[in-house]
Amino acid sequence: MLIKLFSLSLLICTLSLSVRSQESATSGGKTSGGMNPSTADGKTVSETDAVKNALKAGAKMPVFKLKDATGKTVESRDLLKQGNLVIIFYRGAWCPFCNLYLRNLQKNMPQIKAAGGNLVAISVENPDNSLKVSRKNELDFTVLSDPNLTTARKFGIVYQMPKETDELYKSKYSLDIAKHNEMEKAELPLSATYVVNRKGEIVYAYLEPDYKKRAAPQTIIETLLKIKSPALKKR
Repeated sequence: MLIKLFSLSLLICTLSLSVRSQESATSGGKTSGGMNPSTADGKTVSETDAVKNALKAGAKMPVFKLKDATGKTVESRDLLKQGNLVIIFYRGAWCPFCNLYLRNLQKNMPQIKAAGGNLVAISVENPDNSLKVSRKNELDFTVLSDPNLTTARKFGIVYQMPKETDELYKSKYSLDIAKHNEMEKAELPLSATYVVNRKGEIVYAYLEPDYKKRAAPQTIIETLLKIKSPALKKR
């Protein structure tokens, strides 16, 4: 299974530029009035729409309860007790850009922790795949499973893959997103980053339709330092 995932990642990485251009062409940047991909009207929400719909700085973080890579239930209120929260949404273990970014975050974990941050990564994949991601990238931060993208929907960051792109992934990469994620539709979250203070208020939101672009670790650290409690700053 790991060999298959690795081979799949190489294929996606090699052909990512051509895929992205086809994604842009098929999505067309149409807006849907802030509708969620799962709504009854059947409208498709693109990555650009999701950016518009997403929670921004100043909003209250939705409460969530998810399982970690070991199957243990983790609640957002408990995470906030541990420090200001950094939430990373990623597409899945099959995405090479996600794996590279998670490894980069791991390299910056000492600085993130020193700045008073508690980091968690969330994907739609089941705990088994979350565990593979954690082990593969040697992560020492929490990786959570978000079945049916329930939590991602609360943040407003879910978009539906265009039919043409979905078929492209199936034919070229043997990757059926809906089947892989155990969902009815091929939906994914934006590769979003949120920084939330202990009060549950979003103070920073990185929202970008291009999945190859991610929040810079240094920006996350600087944001954490700005909201770090006076008591911790003296340490």
